[in-house]
Amino acid sequence: MGLISAIQNKTEEVRAKERIRPLLESRMMRDIVLEIGQRGTEKLDPQSVPLELRDRAAKMAAECGTAGLHQSVIREVVLDEEGIVLYAGNDEVAFRYADYNYENIEDTDALPAVAQYLVQHLRGYYNISRTFYTVPKRGGRASAEKTKQVFICRHHEDSPFDPQPTKKQKLF
Repeated sequence: MGLISAIQNKTEEVRAKERIRPLLESRMMRDIVLEIGQRGTEKLDPQSVPLELRDRAAKMAAECGTAGLHQSVIREVVLDEEGIVLYAGNDEVAFRYADYNYENIEDTDALPAVAQYLVQHLRGYYNISRTFYTVPKRGGRASAEKTKQVFICRHHEDSPFDPQPTKKQKLF
């Protein structure tokens, strides 16, 4: 039974990647990544480094000076069915799907994978979380979770002394 569920999970992951590919290769995503890059970086707050990585971060800082330890100034990213919003300081930069010839993202289950893609372009340590709602499956015997919104937040904004989770996150 474990093998069947492992294969099913891998299949769903592949389907998720196929669903988000057009968005990842779109002009909208290029604009978002460009905006992240143009926003620049700031020195990495030592409190935002997970506890088990602090020794490594201190060693890196000693080897290359603190110049090698920077994080993105983007403090939060919110993804929902209308668009993707970046928050940097007091600025809010919205990228609406409608502005890029997408009507909306009906399949919001693709958003966690898009969030994971964006985190690869953000320097620093980020938490990914999501809100969801349940819908009944066909036949009415069970229900499935559907993603509503996905949030990417820098650790130290909320919990400076105990950044969690520090494990690699997979939302699919």
